[in-house]
Amino acid sequence: MSVRARIVLTGGPCGGKSALIEELSADSAFAGHFVALPEAIFTMRLAGISPREKLFQQAMVQRQIELEEEADRALGWEDRRIIICHRGSLDPIAYWRRSGWPQAEFFEYTAMTRQAHYSRYAGVIHLATAADGAPDAYARWPAAHRPESPEEAIALDRWLADAWSGHPGYRRIDNVGRDWAAKSLAARSALAELVGG
Repeated sequence: MSVRARIVLTGGPCGGKSALIEELSADSAFAGHFVALPEAIFTMRLAGISPREKLFQQAMVQRQIELEEEADRALGWEDRRIIICHRGSLDPIAYWRRSGWPQAEFFEYTAMTRQAHYSRYAGVIHLATAADGAPDAYARWPAAHRPESPEEAIALDRWLADAWSGHPGYRRIDNVGRDWAAKSLAARSALAELVGG
């Protein structure tokens, strides 16, 4: 694992991952103390590989790892900022499972064990999809760039929970009894706990 802490933000569509990163950047307690990586899928759009191919999810795993290691090298040894990852190397398993492919085959195909994925990260903050517990806040195409129905978003969210919940630094932030401000505050508290701040 990197000597620098990496934290994954995971969760189904419309969980608040992007919004949280934006808010952290404006929060004096966190601004300047982290580097945020974009979703790997945005760098894969022109790859010419269909998301319906198993190769696509394998490529997503590799691209995520490359983004993290590129950031590590760019920051160097003296810069101690943490890396916040908009999704982690294990997130593609949820999309693999959505395609109906066996979970065990994912690890064989990508040549990485679950523990190898876990060891890359100091913690995982799971922001539950708004579709689960805050359905009025769930936005999809054309209001937002996400095609998933609420039911599909919840299924992805549960597969992501199944993928990451064994990580010792896993923290799930749900929507029960929380508006966005409370959910964001809970996520910040989890982040501070995970990085020892």
